[in-house]
Amino acid sequence: MKFFYKIILLVFVSFFLQSCLVNRCKRPQITGYIYDAETKLPIENCKVGETLSQSNGYFSLEEKRYRQFTFFRFEAPNLAVNEAIDKEGYESQNIQFIQPFGGGMKKGAFHKIDTLYLKKAPINIK
Repeated sequence: MKFFYKIILLVFVSFFLQSCLVNRCKRPQITGYIYDAETKLPIENCKVGETLSQSNGYFSLEEKRYRQFTFFRFEAPNLAVNEAIDKEGYESQNIQFIQPFGGGMKKGAFHKIDTLYLKKAPINIK
């Protein structure tokens, strides 16, 4: 019976030594500008993810990270980002992108969105 416990302990220790706790990227820092598609003027207080755009249309979403227990030499997961953009009177949009192995991005990951143009929502007349 002691031999059986030693084998179990050996297997457990070998798995433990080949595993580790890694820091993964859930979303890189995202920055950009929001403008009106018609007037080409910046849109203030536009909700982008969990933040609001400034008076010049600029927004910045902070980087999000998480810790994951994984085994040695396992690949980082894909990184899929989907952040909603909402402003009353405008059509909603999303910031969407996928990066293979993006979860393995180092701390300080950054993604710059150039300028996003929002169209005014059509007016429903009854």
